[in-house]
Amino acid sequence: MVWPVPLSFAGAISGMRFEQGDVLYREASAYEALDGKIPKGLRAIQVLLPQRSTRGIAGDSSTGDRRLSNWQSDVTIELIDLERSQSKVRTISQGKLAMALFSGEEKWLDPEHDEPPVPGTARDLQQRLDQSIGYFDSKRKSRGGSRFLFVVDLASDSSRTKASGVEDALRAGGAVDRIDLSPFEAGIEDASRFHPTLVVRGLVLPGRSSDEVLPLLRDRLYGGGGAGEPAVGETTSDRFSIGRHGIFQSFD
Repeated sequence: MVWPVPLSFAGAISGMRFEQGDVLYREASAYEALDGKIPKGLRAIQVLLPQRSTRGIAGDSSTGDRRLSNWQSDVTIELIDLERSQSKVRTISQGKLAMALFSGEEKWLDPEHDEPPVPGTARDLQQRLDQSIGYFDSKRKSRGGSRFLFVVDLASDSSRTKASGVEDALRAGGAVDRIDLSPFEAGIEDASRFHPTLVVRGLVLPGRSSDEVLPLLRDRLYGGGGAGEPAVGETTSDRFSIGRHGIFQSFD
């Protein structure tokens, strides 16, 4: 993402919906209190409409219809040149505003420009997760051990919390090396179509076998999910599928 967007806007980025009162600056330093001097060429975008709502209803980047609806909906913005004290108001789609922030290209702020396609979701990226295996194979430093590959949406509170919980559980059993890669860095086909806050996360566990690691993953991903007791004749291990969450591999 080219425009520096603070974590406080994670819900807006994930849900594809900016609201009245949101102000975005082209330079990260502008989010700090200005000392009276305005940096040369400093620009800002202030959202005038839609009116502020409960940010939580916007959903996140793993949802479908609401996400698309937000992406296509109108947003009225004021483009501000703070150095020159000039501004202009435009109404564009939320998708165009997001693309301007993602790419830094001002063409997306033109109401006449073609509408951008909605970015691929975390669910879409997970379906291509196996394409990242080659990259992780090329970076292996030791023969023995295990690794867990999965998708994290850095703009989603729930996704970050889940990822943190998984890593904490694995660290309780030994060393963990974390690697975060953009879809492009991970070798995912058509990487540019995915939401820019999505990463492929690899947790590498040197010298640790599947017998050591899988129970930790099972307890965290399944045991903490509140799915209830297994049915008659069914065990917890029967119902737990690591493939629903990512790719686990162990090496001799």
